[in-house]
Amino acid sequence: MSYSQGLRRYRRSAEDAVGELLAPTRCAGCDTYGALLCEKCLRKLGGYLSQYACPRCGAPYGKIVCTECWNSELSFTRAVVLGELSDTLARAVVLHKDSNEQRMGAYLGLMLGVRVRAEFGSWTDCVTWVAPSKKALRRRGFDHGRSLAEGVAGCLGVPAVASVVRKQEYELRGRSRNERRELTSETYSLSGVAIASHMLVVDDVITTGATASSVADVLLEGGAHEVRVAAVARTW
Repeated sequence: MSYSQGLRRYRRSAEDAVGELLAPTRCAGCDTYGALLCEKCLRKLGGYLSQYACPRCGAPYGKIVCTECWNSELSFTRAVVLGELSDTLARAVVLHKDSNEQRMGAYLGLMLGVRVRAEFGSWTDCVTWVAPSKKALRRRGFDHGRSLAEGVAGCLGVPAVASVVRKQEYELRGRSRNERRELTSETYSLSGVAIASHMLVVDDVITTGATASSVADVLLEGGAHEVRVAAVARTW
């Protein structure tokens, strides 16, 4: 390690120590001090069982007949999630996405990466993410999807690449399922980077699958052979 690298590491450690003194880390689930997610709250995330979930859209208990996607045309072939968007996981998503807790992105991304590796093995060639709108990027000050995707990619040992860009500025929160499907069509385009054969799209939440499906459309048109999706949470 060079002197300059050591100095930067020392400065980061000092800044982290000061940050902990002024605003100690609290658990996203129960608000206790010490960790982003305490052991007790981490155990609660185990309530979602992937063996019972729909392999196509990630909906809980949709393994045999999925009422969420049975009549939907989705461009991705499989989806995996950490759990339902409720309780601890919902608070963790909000803390990361809307409260600027950027450390949570790497934390959730790593956990999601472990789940992806367990479900998909070494299938993934490259990880990308759902590009945010310019308005959302300005509001948050960072790309929350990138931080999740980089955590997943690091776990899988593959690159994380910004493969798509957003053309339209639609706000999807609060929209109905049909509105989401209509608004997400033709929302994204290729960024110009090379597209791998097996692309994994990372998002924070799957609601209808319309957004991820639109991104998958673009990637398939760009040369991907298959697209799968990984998300932190699934609405239910």
